[in-house]
Amino acid sequence: MEINPSRILIIDTAWLGDVLFSTALIGAARAAWPHSEIHFLTAPRARELVANHPDLTTIRVFDKRGSEGGFTPLRKLAAELNAMKFDLVLNAHPSFRSRLLCSMLVAQVRVGHDGFLSSKAFTHCVHNDLAVEPDHVERRLNLLRAILPVRHTPPLKIGLTSEERAHAEEFLRVNCPGRNRFLALIPGSARKTKQWTTSNFHEIGSAWLNQSPHGCVLVFLGPNESSLKSQFPTGGNSGFIIVEQSLRNCAALLNRCELALGNDTGVSFLAIAAGCRKVLVLYGSTQINYQFPPPHRAIAAGVPCCLPRTGHGEKVCAWTGGAAWCMNQITRERVLKLILE
Repeated sequence: MEINPSRILIIDTAWLGDVLFSTALIGAARAAWPHSEIHFLTAPRARELVANHPDLTTIRVFDKRGSEGGFTPLRKLAAELNAMKFDLVLNAHPSFRSRLLCSMLVAQVRVGHDGFLSSKAFTHCVHNDLAVEPDHVERRLNLLRAILPVRHTPPLKIGLTSEERAHAEEFLRVNCPGRNRFLALIPGSARKTKQWTTSNFHEIGSAWLNQSPHGCVLVFLGPNESSLKSQFPTGGNSGFIIVEQSLRNCAALLNRCELALGNDTGVSFLAIAAGCRKVLVLYGSTQINYQFPPPHRAIAAGVPCCLPRTGHGEKVCAWTGGAAWCMNQITRERVLKLILE
């Protein structure tokens, strides 16, 4: 099919990690159409992640869980988008709300995943079975493959400014004097069943410091993860520094790290997009056989689990009533070997 759109809309209003995966789709669209406008529709929480993306023309924030919840605001949004006269819509978020929005758009070509209302929402439908589909990036690139060949997988990308890079350098100068190697630990997650224990993260950080005399461990914590602070030694010559910064400042610091170890959470994928040299992501219930582009790597428990792979995790493990059994099957020895190799 021959298509040469002048104006493209990409939709992803999902989790932070999902939006970061969609930056590969943005890159693929830019490679296919170097001179086209690319506009991005996302949720408020993800706006700062793509704020300076070099391939985006504009970003439209859709507050679906706030002031723009409900059908009337959705219909108003559709009218606003139709007024922009998009030629191509790529819907990377396989939700009913996103399909309903696309069903009201008049773009000549609209591509999305199968699901209820997809025949009305899209001109081209792509299969979507999270239990058997390839990884999150390839699933998004398959949207583009529905209308043209995609032979190259673009990297995840977040555009860092010189000011953000300078902020990171100053943070490291003040908090890690005399240290020039950095390991990022990302021990939090929105769901408890996606978390490796903080004691495991602490032991890995300590073991790495023993091998890295000029190293410093940066522990990244989100706004709702301050309770984890006490699980890590800080101050003095501990070698551990707690990082509680904006997402973009975190990205600039992650860019300076040679290694990052994290749970299945947005900041782990932010490390990849920011340019951390090697990122290891721990998976229990939410993934079985996921492949990252080398040298990044998924460390999957590879054991039976109380939850389906296709979910987002839960607050407690159905088998233990607390910490996730599957995550505890990932041994420190296994992780440390990958850290030190």
